[in-house]
Formats: sequence, C-alpha cells, structure tokens
Amino acid sequence: MRPSARRRALGLCLSLTAAGCLKIPAEGSEAPTEVLDRATIESVEVWPGKGAGELYAVGETRTFILRRGDAVIGRSWGRYDGPTDDATPLHRFTTRVELRFEGREPLRSAGSIVLDDRGRLIRGDEQAGPTRLRFSRDGDDLVITDGRQTETLKAGPETAYMAFAAIFHEELMLGLRPLRTGSVEWRLVSLSGSLPVDWAADIELEGAAAEGQAPRAHLETSLGEDITFAGGRILAIDVADEGLSIRPGSEPWPEWELTPPRELAYAPSAHATFTRRDVDLPGRAEEPKLAGEVLIPAAARKGPRPAVLFLSGNGRQDRYGFAGPPPVDLGAHAITDALAEAGFVVLRFDERGEGQSGEGPRSWALQLEDARRALRTLLVQEEVDPDRIAVVGHGEGGWRALELSREGRGVIAVALLATPGRRYRELLDEQAKADIDALPPELQERARAEHKRLVAALERGDKLPPELADEGEWARGLLKVDPEGLIAGTEASLWIAQGDRDFEVDPDRDPTTLQAYARKHSKRAKVRRFPGLDHLFKHEPATSTPTRYLDPDGPRVVDPGFLEALSGWLVEATQGGKGKSAKKTPAKR
Repeated sequence: MRPSARRRALGLCLSLTAAGCLKIPAEGSEAPTEVLDRATIESVEVWPGKGAGELYAVGETRTFILRRGDAVIGRSWGRYDGPTDDATPLHRFTTRVELRFEGREPLRSAGSIVLDDRGRLIRGDEQAGPTRLRFSRDGDDLVITDGRQTETLKAGPETAYMAFAAIFHEELMLGLRPLRTGSVEWRLVSLSGSLPVDWAADIELEGAAAEGQAPRAHLETSLGEDITFAGGRILAIDVADEGLSIRPGSEPWPEWELTPPRELAYAPSAHATFTRRDVDLPGRAEEPKLAGEVLIPAAARKGPRPAVLFLSGNGRQDRYGFAGPPPVDLGAHAITDALAEAGFVVLRFDERGEGQSGEGPRSWALQLEDARRALRTLLVQEEVDPDRIAVVGHGEGGWRALELSREGRGVIAVALLATPGRRYRELLDEQAKADIDALPPELQERARAEHKRLVAALERGDKLPPELADEGEWARGLLKVDPEGLIAGTEASLWIAQGDRDFEVDPDRDPTTLQAYARKHSKRAKVRRFPGLDHLFKHEPATSTPTRYLDPDGPRVVDPGFLEALSGWLVEATQGGKGKSAKKTPAKR
C-alpha cells in the first residue's frame, strides 16, 4: 500500500479552497457611493502596478485571518525582507501559514521567494510539514525539485506564483501588475506542488474614489473568490460557496519554525559481509531504463546461492525503500541487507522515475512487467542457483510475487509481507471511510460523494482529471486483481507475515483470508503475526498513521526479530530446491 500522508493533507487543504462569505462595507464615510455603469468603467485604472521593491517597506508584515463562519481556522503571514546581496537587484519575501482543525495538530507551511524588479520568480522554497520544494529559474522555465524528483514548468513574464493559503502571494500577484476594470488573466503556478492553472478575474470599481484615496475594486476570480483590493493591498477575500472569509489582521510574525525535512541516505552496516554490484534490468526498446543492484553474500565464493527478488508495494520508491516527498524510509534496505547477510543473492531495484531508473507511465500491468524484468535479471547472475528462487513482496508487491510464481518462472517460495487478502475495492472503501470520518463534519458528505464518483469512474474506465490519471491507471489494475486466484495458481511455499499495528491492511482479516485461500487450495503456507509492528514491520508504540511513517519521534528500524524470522523461513523453504516446493500440505500457523 502507499503511504498517504501527502494525499490526506492535500484533501484537507482542498476543502478550504472553495470557501467564502460576505462582502465587507466600505471603510470611512457612511455616505452612499456612486454607482458607475459598465460602459463608464471599461478603461478605468484601478492600480498602476509597482516593482517588487516598491510595494512594501523593508520588514513590513502583512497578516490575514481565515474564518469559516465565526470560527478562526487559520492565519497567513507575509513579509518583505528587503533586497538581497545579488549583483542584480533582487527582493526576498517570506511567508508563514497555519491552519487549524478541531482535534488535529495545526497544518503549517513556510516559504521564501526571491523576485526580480519585474516580479519574476528567480529562486525560492516552500515547506509544508516535512515536505520541501525548491524553485530556480532557467530562462523562461521554472525548475521545481523535492530533492528526489524534478519538474520543469513554463514560467514566462506574465506568470504569477502562489503557495497554498499564502494570501501574501496573492497580494503580490495583484500589486506587481497594472490593473484596469474589465477582464484580466494570466498563468498561475502553484508553489505547493499542484498543477498550474489559468487564473482570470473580472474587475469592477466599487465607486468613485474620494480625493486622495486609492480606487477600491472588486475582483471576481476564476477560483471563486470575491477580492476587495485598493492601493496595492487586499482588503478582503470571500468565497461564498463555503463561508470562508479572509481579512487583514494585526497578529505579529509567528515564533514557530518548521523542522527541516529529513535527509535519507543509505549506507551498509560497517559489519556487512556482502558486496554490491550495479545492474540494469534489460527490457524492450520502448520501456524505460530500470536500474538496480545485486547483493552478493560472502558465501557465494563457494558456489551458486539461493536468490531473492524484493518487490515493493509502493511503486514510487528507490532500491533502498526511500520514498517521498515527504521523505519516508519504508525499510526495504533493512530487509534486503538482512537477506544478503543470511546468504541469499538479492536483487533490489529503483521503481520507474526513482533513483537511477527512467521515467515512464505507471500502471499495475507495467509494474508487473517491471517485476518480470527484475526476475529475468536475477536468474542470469552467475552467483545464483536458478532452482532456488524466492520472491519477497511487500503490500501489493505480494500480489506481483504470486503472479510471477503462478507464471511458472521457477519461484519456489513467496513471502507475503502485509499483503492484502481481500480485493482492492474493499480496502479502498475501508481506507476512504477512515479518512472521511476524520474530516470536519461539514465536509464529510461531499467527500463520500466524491469517493463514490471516483471509484465508479475507475471501474467504468472513465477519463480522470490529469492530477489523478497516474494513480487512476494503477488503481484500475488493482481493482481487477483476485487474491484467491493468485494463491490457487501458485506452487510456491508461502509465508504470510503481518504486524498487528498495520492500518493499511486489516491485521486480522487480510492474513486470515490469505490463509483460508491457501487451505482451500491445499497450498503450503505459514502465517506469522508480529505484535506491536506496523505495516513497515517497525515497532509502533502509538496508533499507526501516515504521519507516523515520517518518524516524528526519531528514526525507527525494521524489527530484528521479524528479519530473523523472514530469513529463517526463506533458508528452510529454499533448501530443497524445486522438489520441496512441489509437496503440498495444509496451511498452518
């Protein structure tokens, strides 16, 4: 299964973007304002636009209060830090955002952008929780990276930039540009990882400005906002659909700082006895490059050894089990290292678009084909005994392991680590219910309807929104997987391992279901349950959640007892070669 912290946080964030409320009365005089007809105001200047260094005094802070109804749900700060030390004049602006939900820890983000006089983004960064994006300009392109993946977006002179809930960025966007009544539009690039959009607004004057005062205008935007703007400042934002109102406030700059993202790096133990060899996984011309490495145990010097292929369930991790953003250590390196120390030749590889592997489309079928490429590569290594091949699959990687063994590829043992026993639709509905129940009550009904709509679209094969297309192809394939059919078709010995703190599969129902299928079809199977371990087979003293995968209390390791049990079973299961796997006995604990 896939760690879903980012997706859940994004869902909460999206629930805020469609909100809004009342228009505020004009400040100052109670006298009625003059109403101008459309023809009169077609060409009226609202704001002349200013350079990045002219909009604010150095150190000036802007604070905005976000409310839903009478409740304050967040604050958004922005500050002009002043000119940078660059040879060409540049200007630094920083932001902080804090959103609060009942019963939850605050969602916080912090960012910094450096603009030239014209307002073009030259460089910057944006961090939300443990995820940090960095930006840099390359001509008319904006290069965005999280340290693992890099994306390049077109960002010409008219492009604007905004991080989620960073109201100061929106004020900058408007203040940098000449505004006139009528319609305006430009490209808006998200600094929070969302897709760029074409932003547009209709601008109307509220009335004739009093002498010496800046014209006050209303902007009705394509994002559903009603913005009141005057003198280069946002005076109010309302989004009527959900009762969200945003007003300037006076709260000082927050004292909190975000902890820098965790840096993940692999190094074998100083006492490791195995060696490593880089390999490419041969494929067809149209397939992306896949890179990996073979772990060679010291015992291989004496002759061919049993071998293990490791398959992740994530689909977006490198050979070591590092995924993100946010950076997550899924622990695959600990498993594969332990197997190499136990005397197995092990192949681990970078998934598509991760590590040294090339980018390519993702789907269940393509992920399965990548597993076939990996197994073919393992079989031709000179240190490998082809009659003693095992596959270890984590999560849905266990389904791919079963498929490989069902295809008659010489696999005599399959270890299923936290692998679902039920069909994916049931798991999808179960996880969605848990996520939706955790949302504010006013958002739950809409979230349920959206979940049903998306699942129906997946099952029908409907086209999905671009931001869901990649996940959709992966999920469509999973919806067709029949776990019972996979077990019925294998002749391999099975080891079903499950931690009782797992929230991604049911610690009781899923292994029990797999065991029942094994008994029904007379397969050799052993079930091992590990108290206190989560989906990653790490000790979890609290309730396991996606956030806990980020190790907020400090790095956790894969349980040594689990590693010993896995290695021991694989040694036993591969001792007899193909002859042992053919013997069938009822499944047992």
